[in-house]
Amino acid sequence: RANPSEGSPLTVCPGSPLTHLMPFARGWLVFLLASARMVVAASGRASGLRAGPVWACAAAPLPDAPSLAAVRALLEERGRCPLAEVGDELRREGLLPEGRLSAFVASCPELALTGRPSKRMVSLSSETTDAALVRTVAGVLAETGPARTAALKLRLRERGRPIPGLLRLLRRHSATFSVERGVVSLCDAGVRVARLADAAPPLMRLQKLALSDRMGGGALPPPSAVREVILVDMDNKAFMLEACAAYAARDGFDACGTLVLGFCATTHNPRLSAAAAGELTALSDAGWLRLLTPVRDTANAADFVLAFWVGWLHGQLPPGARFALLSTDIHLDATVID
Repeated sequence: RANPSEGSPLTVCPGSPLTHLMPFARGWLVFLLASARMVVAASGRASGLRAGPVWACAAAPLPDAPSLAAVRALLEERGRCPLAEVGDELRREGLLPEGRLSAFVASCPELALTGRPSKRMVSLSSETTDAALVRTVAGVLAETGPARTAALKLRLRERGRPIPGLLRLLRRHSATFSVERGVVSLCDAGVRVARLADAAPPLMRLQKLALSDRMGGGALPPPSAVREVILVDMDNKAFMLEACAAYAARDGFDACGTLVLGFCATTHNPRLSAAAAGELTALSDAGWLRLLTPVRDTANAADFVLAFWVGWLHGQLPPGARFALLSTDIHLDATVID
């Protein structure tokens, strides 16, 4: 029954046979309404119109401005960086955002996250791959100076950033790089540097230097003079040997208190510049640098030599002596803990 004059809805009498059909009718009504909404949405898309939202969604939070600025500055300085390196930089500055760092990077339109899940890389979205490679090579040359192409490839490989087709990249960007007689350098305001071959003499092999490996019999400085020991795993951190030698000799040999020990296999023979070779030889002659190798190359032989001499030095040096190990070998973690 219905009362149209009062606008009351249509109702079913309690005793009517339609009472048993009400649940069935409700189901069909819901189905028809849903189908009608799908048809309207489809027709709206076909006509280029957009249906209004049924419910409101909360807006995504904007990226943290100070953290984003810090990441942008890091990438502008170094180019493409590993995600872990970005996290370390933000942690040092106290700007590490909450939640997962990868989610933070993905929420920033001006940042790009690429690479395998185990090795994520972060870069600026506006920077092309070619520009990132140019930035990487320019950073190495700014640090090392003019270098022969073989040495430049070695430096890039040691930093974990080998570049296939390096020579083609250098030729494409002749306004940035100068290549003369196999020597690569940075152009100064577009002017090529003259006589680059004379500025970068041929490289020398490490084993040719015959650095001393004597550890006992008074070959080392007095234990009381040693304040710290730097252990360099040459199998994966060979490029750090020159920097460690320069660090040890920063105040002269008389004021030196840093003993540098390099460990490597007998077949490991990286190239060095003539200047670096002279610095390593002088530091070795003064007793502050030793290159230690196993008698025979076997699996983990150099690691065993490292562990042995660290234990020996730990018993010889004062209790306050500091030990620093430079390595990416995860198997040495257990050695350090022991």
